[in-house]
Amino acid sequence: MPTILLAVLLFGMDSTEAARVASWVRTTTAVDADHAHFNALGALSTTVIGGGSQFIRTNGPAAFYANASQLTQTTQQLQMRTTTYITPLAQGGVRWYRDVQNIPWGMIEVSRGTYKFDLIDALVQDSQSVGGRYVGTVAPFAGWELKAAGYAPTTDEQCQRLLTEDFYYLTFDQRMDRYKDETAYTAFLGKVVERYDGDGIDDMPGLTTPIRYWQIHNEPEGDHCGNYRFDVSAFVRLMSISANTIHSACPSCKVINGGAGIPLWLEKLANPPGGVTFWRDYAAAGGATSIDVIAVHYNDGKSEGHGSIENFEEQIRRARELLGSTKPVWVTEFGAIVGNHGLFVGLPEAEAGAWYVRFCTAGLAAGAEKFFSDAASFLDQDGTVLLPYYVNKLLEAKLGGFTSASRIANGQYQFRVGANDVYVLWSGVPSALSGRTVTKTDMYGNESTVAASSLAPSELAPVFVTVASAQVRQRAVKH
Repeated sequence: MPTILLAVLLFGMDSTEAARVASWVRTTTAVDADHAHFNALGALSTTVIGGGSQFIRTNGPAAFYANASQLTQTTQQLQMRTTTYITPLAQGGVRWYRDVQNIPWGMIEVSRGTYKFDLIDALVQDSQSVGGRYVGTVAPFAGWELKAAGYAPTTDEQCQRLLTEDFYYLTFDQRMDRYKDETAYTAFLGKVVERYDGDGIDDMPGLTTPIRYWQIHNEPEGDHCGNYRFDVSAFVRLMSISANTIHSACPSCKVINGGAGIPLWLEKLANPPGGVTFWRDYAAAGGATSIDVIAVHYNDGKSEGHGSIENFEEQIRRARELLGSTKPVWVTEFGAIVGNHGLFVGLPEAEAGAWYVRFCTAGLAAGAEKFFSDAASFLDQDGTVLLPYYVNKLLEAKLGGFTSASRIANGQYQFRVGANDVYVLWSGVPSALSGRTVTKTDMYGNESTVAASSLAPSELAPVFVTVASAQVRQRAVKH
């Protein structure tokens, strides 16, 4: 049995749907981190530390690090998660790990000038141990700084909810708002970038895979809890000082904006909802110069209706238009969930697999380079491997290394991959394929040689169609 398949089976069995995947997809060597398009949100971060998070809520970050037993239990929990969860993800080619709280200020600088790197060191070590990459998402909140800034305990309902979720480390101090001490913030950021830049100066012991990408904030266009909807210039300032600090410490590092989560396609409305023009105003104020990689979010796949390809393409297109048409685009929140999970509206597993084929195809053709989907759509917590896990591998196998991509029509996309043209179809068949014999691959990886006239793709049954590019060109010339 090939090593890659054996490794997956050691960690968990396939779901009934995933078990239908063709053997060649299973045994295909997964893409390495440098070439991985499809990655994970929430797989590895300071939020997946088991009981340690509740201790921190009750006692605060400083007390957590002072408690040797709690710290040991937490690092052991992370090691176990790496073995049982992160390793099989990496073996499927899911190698980049991003979350809202990958680099939370208050979990590192626990009081002014007192830095505790134990937790972040463990996370970075776990990521690099599986050939992964840890994305430095900076959450610019520290309870001690907010108290010193004079904020009272928050009574805002939205902030109170966030304290029970990702921002657990602020619960002890009950503050969540915008920092005021810019000097303290940039000192923290410079120190943390220096520790993980891999230049041999003040680096984390044992660092072999530096953090090269630093994302600042998350969906800053919000209007509560320290966000910037009504003060765009302040976010321009945050991005500017952050970029300067990061590039000073690590000239080769790249700066990513807090993901644009607001629906940019609504900007066309006569009276768009609040926050929709935030990124237009940010760009007009010169903010684009602080961004090396553009981040957008698209979470409609987890809502009723499960999104629109046209809206997703517009989210990417408009962000590039505003922030830089030649810059890489990362979709740092994305995906569809298998089954219902809390606030998310899920899909049956086969439908989720088809969703990923369609939306990833459209995103790649629109210019997105990386996608960060909820890890739960790939691998259950009990280790069960789900169909989208293999869909990721299939997409990489069919489209990885493409040199051009275009949208032909609704549900019809064409990629040049090596010497072949690969079409991804779920609505009709392009005229360029008329009369051809083609290789058809369904979303499970089952392949067959068929006449193009027999193709019947649909949203629930998208297909990859491969044909030598010379054949397509010759056919086009004849017609």
